[in-house]
Amino acid sequence: MKNTFAKLAVAVALFASFSVVAGTLEDAPFKISLPNNDWKLADSVAQEMGHNVFLVASITKTNSPLKSVIIKTTLDGSSTSALDGLSAGIRDSFANPAVKKLSDEETTFLGYKARRFTYEVTQNNQTTYNEAIVFVAGNTGWTIAGVGLAGQKGEVKKIFTFYAKSDR
Repeated sequence: MKNTFAKLAVAVALFASFSVVAGTLEDAPFKISLPNNDWKLADSVAQEMGHNVFLVASITKTNSPLKSVIIKTTLDGSSTSALDGLSAGIRDSFANPAVKKLSDEETTFLGYKARRFTYEVTQNNQTTYNEAIVFVAGNTGWTIAGVGLAGQKGEVKKIFTFYAKSDR
């Protein structure tokens, strides 16, 4: 699982302009509210990324490289060890020379204990700014990533305001 998330963290950053049609959010502990019609949610089919890891949705902004992807995995074990395992996978991606780690910090996201990672990926002389929040709700691990060009850091941060705790 750790290696799957490491590959996935880099893949999210490297393929930020790739339009993804992904899976259902019915059991998600959050809801998504898009600010306007420039933003599109694709959540119709889950795409398996590795052992129990699925890309379940993407949010893209029309005519922009801004994007958010939502990844989920079914977990075994305690939420603390699961969060540690998911976080270790993202940390492993920092070994890739194209990835420059900016931060790795504890946080709370929608009331859940979480880790926030910020990093830049440079490929073909273009740098993207990436933020990923990893958290565990029940037996499910969630990674929500926001991606944009290096100069769009503020806009990437705003993407996380689209997410709110579910009423369930």
